[in-house]
Amino acid sequence: PGDLYRACLYERVLLALHDRAPQLKISDDRLTVIGEKGYSMVRASHGVRKGAWYFEISVDEMPPETAARLGWSQPLGNLQAPLGYDKFSYSWRSKKGTKFHQSIGKHYSSGYGQGDVLGFYISLPEDTGTAKSLPDTYKDKALIKFKSYLYFEEKDFVDKAEKSLKQALGSQIIFYKNGTSQGVAYRDIFEGVYFPAVSLYKGCTVSINFGPYFKYPPRDISYRPVSDMGWVAVVEHTLADVLYHVETEVDGRRSPPWEP
Repeated sequence: PGDLYRACLYERVLLALHDRAPQLKISDDRLTVIGEKGYSMVRASHGVRKGAWYFEISVDEMPPETAARLGWSQPLGNLQAPLGYDKFSYSWRSKKGTKFHQSIGKHYSSGYGQGDVLGFYISLPEDTGTAKSLPDTYKDKALIKFKSYLYFEEKDFVDKAEKSLKQALGSQIIFYKNGTSQGVAYRDIFEGVYFPAVSLYKGCTVSINFGPYFKYPPRDISYRPVSDMGWVAVVEHTLADVLYHVETEVDGRRSPPWEP
């Protein structure tokens, strides 16, 4: 039964091997990614649900005819599409500095390219339902064995999730180029858990720095490095597991998910 197991967690934030388009090439240290053919995406292993967070991406190689869209994505963002393709993600494109959300591109800044170091800031309010909730334990999900590993199986109800999206008032996303703020890209974004995300077109190479030490730490904002989410996630998931077992002991195994 699934409740005897728990989701595998790492104390260090890295690029996810299980939450990416398979054609992307991830380095052994899981901090560099190389594109392959059309746009496809990889998310980080940890996401944020409240507070202010920041990470950096270095553009290592960007030959002509290649491109990148970088930014933030919720778990349901389409991996076989550019970041900013749907309602679940927000991106900044290398070509012309265009920002994208729901496949709608709007002028934002000048473009970026090889050698640039880019910063990604997100601020999420503390009073939303997502902010007040704990992460899913997955213990009520089906357990599947595949290639000597066990996986919790969860269905993606994308249409239902899209219809239930609501704005998180006061939230914002800001992008930085070589230490200089490009201004607020998005305000009042959709509520949810946001993961650092990279989408690449053809053979572009970028490296991601989750912190805590940045090449261009912003001076105009307060934030936490995304690297802090490593231990924060361990604590939150442990608390969620404890509450799950207490609740099922008291109310039976078919009790509703815990809510604050």
